Amino acid sequence: MKILYFHQHFKTPSDGGSIRSYLLALEMVKKGHQVTMITAHNGQKITKNINGIETVYLHVSYDNTYKFWRRVTSFLQYSILACIESTKVDKIDYCYVMTTPLTTGLIGLFNKYFYKRPYFFEVGDLWPLVPVEMKFINARLLKKFTFWLEKLFYQNSIGNIGMSPPITKYITQVAPTVPAETIYNISDCEFFQPSISEPDSKEFVICYTGTFGLANDLSRIIQIASEIQHLPIRFILIGAGADKPKIEGQVTDLGLSNVEIRDFEDKNGVAKVLNQADAMFISFANYDSLFTGSPNKLYDALAAGKLIITNFEGWIGELITTEKCGFHFIHNQSQSLVENIQPFLDKALLLNEYQQNARRLAETRFDLKIQSKKLLDFLDQQTS
Repeated sequence: MKILYFHQHFKTPSDGGSIRSYLLALEMVKKGHQVTMITAHNGQKITKNINGIETVYLHVSYDNTYKFWRRVTSFLQYSILACIESTKVDKIDYCYVMTTPLTTGLIGLFNKYFYKRPYFFEVGDLWPLVPVEMKFINARLLKKFTFWLEKLFYQNSIGNIGMSPPITKYITQVAPTVPAETIYNISDCEFFQPSISEPDSKEFVICYTGTFGLANDLSRIIQIASEIQHLPIRFILIGAGADKPKIEGQVTDLGLSNVEIRDFEDKNGVAKVLNQADAMFISFANYDSLFTGSPNKLYDALAAGKLIITNFEGWIGELITTEKCGFHFIHNQSQSLVENIQPFLDKALLLNEYQQNARRLAETRFDLKIQSKKLLDFLDQQTS
């Protein structure tokens, strides 16, 4: 089949960031499908063939330091340009539309109503629920309009894909007559390999990789780090984002020697950092809608066999507790973190057991082969 795949923030391994769309599109190509990826970057429009994926990069300025409404402008610009670009590709069997942002649903509707192309809609974050809960969208009429758009996008697709169970549950409540499936993010078990911590290591290293933004609330972990300097714990925070200068300033002002901040890394760089770490920290601000997410760092860390630590419960907190590969603590209480992490500081065998459980979970539930087959089977069922 000939597939048009839309993802504004499409990344390859050399780019860094989430490469979910790259891996899934590659699996589509391996199955004999012809895939055209329409994405965006800050440079001029170019077209590349990336391992069989015909990739069109549209010129859309974007940076994760942008404020909310500047991001929305970028999202809308991408959706408009992607609609125009889609008209240049013939004989499409279906479109695969990736969020965030929610505005990509406009691409699906455009192709459905003007070109009779059915579309699948993949949802990684619950927009507009997240910006509404975080008070970015306050006007009553704008709230009603965005929730109406969300319903329209879900109900007009031929299949919805949620990246976590709570997201899929939410989608089915909004669009109960449209088939839906949960396709988790990907644990690349071939690339990430567990490393063995040095037995005489005197530090317990916790890493964070990803965005320094309001939704990640890293200020809380800096405050906690300042309160547990008596413990042999070091935090390595890697990434970029609007809040990074603030976080760096807090570390300097507090004179923290147990926090190291590094620049954004590509996939190879992330793997090297994980090899140095004992645990991965996943942080979200205290909003229920954020706890439904499916962050890429979770799956990388599971594949690398790392203890998972979260400052929230949600489906991830429940998963890592049930599978005995991590723990969650009360988001603003350093004592809660200390109580939960102390057994792993005291007992190397317990840490090793949880790390092995993490790798096992990646292999048995989130491996690329498992998730890509599940996705391709779902797509085939709706298009056959």
